[in-house]
Amino acid sequence: MRTRTFILCLLALCLSTIRGYASGLGDFRVNARFLTDRMAFELHLNSNQYNDLYEINYDFLCNIGPYVSGIAVADTRAMDAYYRYLDERNDDLRWVLSQAEYVRFIDIEYFFRPIYAINNVCYLRVYKIYPNRTHFYFGPPRHYLTYRGGHCRSHFGGVSYYRRNYPARYHHPVYSRPCRISPQMRPHDFAGPRPGNRPPQKPNWKPAPRPDRRPVSVGRPNYRPPQHSDHKPQARRPPQNPHKNPGFKPQERPTRRPEVSPDKMRPKQIREKSNMKEKERKSLSKRL
Repeated sequence: MRTRTFILCLLALCLSTIRGYASGLGDFRVNARFLTDRMAFELHLNSNQYNDLYEINYDFLCNIGPYVSGIAVADTRAMDAYYRYLDERNDDLRWVLSQAEYVRFIDIEYFFRPIYAINNVCYLRVYKIYPNRTHFYFGPPRHYLTYRGGHCRSHFGGVSYYRRNYPARYHHPVYSRPCRISPQMRPHDFAGPRPGNRPPQKPNWKPAPRPDRRPVSVGRPNYRPPQHSDHKPQARRPPQNPHKNPGFKPQERPTRRPEVSPDKMRPKQIREKSNMKEKERKSLSKRL
């Protein structure tokens, strides 16, 4: 009998340990304690709020554990389940936190929306702000090792346990506005769908037909490229107007070029002419 009882206790301990580690985020208890510790430090919570907050965070991480792999790849079904449990968690916190504390909680992104995904892996935002995961401001909650999700909504027909016990434990004003996450926040938390997941096409859908001819642009001026020819165009002389100068007669161009007098010849031309005469004189003297 004792052996059977020992085996059952050992099996229950193993199941609880597996539940605590069955997530891509890591150990449920460690993550819930770290998140609760930082919330209690920044929001200045008392011991009762600290213990209840740990239960809420633990239940939230346990509920989304089976959907972490789908959340990382932006699966629609997994994301719907995640935001449903996140809204329940934020609604439970309304009865634990006061109105002023809850307003500060909404403004802190790594508390209000604690999980995000990059490269198909989920992370807790609080670790970006507090990278030292071994440091804690407070000791472990009162029931850190004994709590197994007994105050989860699934055990109370979907009703918040903290709302039912609020009058006996708390007396602060409650935040009364709706606290659901808007759908516009999904692209900020998780990546878009995979490129291969295209929306299904309608059965009667047909692509638009291609035009037979290329459309002609309207209102565009006609452009003709310049025509390049090998011969250069001849320069045109301006026409003469006989009305302005009636006595004008164009001079005829001489057929032969007039000879230049020696006085008007350039020095180079004079030297060339004298050289030619000298050569003629020498050739004549040789002949004689």
